[in-house]
Amino acid sequence: MTTTLTVRMDPELKEKFGAVAAAVGLDAPTVVRMLAVQTVRQQAIPLSLSASGEHTDIAWLDQARADWGSW
Repeated sequence: MTTTLTVRMDPELKEKFGAVAAAVGLDAPTVVRMLAVQTVRQQAIPLSLSASGEHTDIAWLDQARADWGSW
């Protein structure tokens, strides 16, 4: 048995995410399932988070919190 997870995201982000997934021979739902499996296996979110690069100001963090709610 399986269940459904609904994720809301910007249409442009969805399109770009799907394109990256397709480029490596996967679809977006498969990539999300892979993220979930690795998160459970590692007991951590398998992403590299950094304060350097494109999003270096606190405004980005404030916007992310507004978009995703309380962490």
